[in-house]
Amino acid sequence: MVSNEEIINWYNERYNKPGYFSKKRRPVTIDTSLSTGRYVWACETGDDIMKEYFEKFQVEPQGFDFLKYWPIEASGLSIFALCTCGDDYEEPLPLTLKMLAESARAGKWLYG
Repeated sequence: MVSNEEIINWYNERYNKPGYFSKKRRPVTIDTSLSTGRYVWACETGDDIMKEYFEKFQVEPQGFDFLKYWPIEASGLSIFALCTCGDDYEEPLPLTLKMLAESARAGKWLYG
């Protein structure tokens, strides 16, 4: 069973690299959001994170809607989207590490 700590450790190792000048990682908890808040990822990185997450933790992505968390114009060039922001901007929903952990334990995306 995937623990919260496994998700946090994976995220820290792969995506939460120490800052260039500060040499410190951003503070991360299980409630950290990748799509909202202080440290938001660009949609291109969000796409990479989610692709890796679904594969690494063997989570069935059916029902996952990338555009809920990175609301942009979709393109067929990527599994989820190619990020080209449009004029009709929508506020993203939070995509938290807790959501990733709970879905990993279930083996499928729980937030469809």
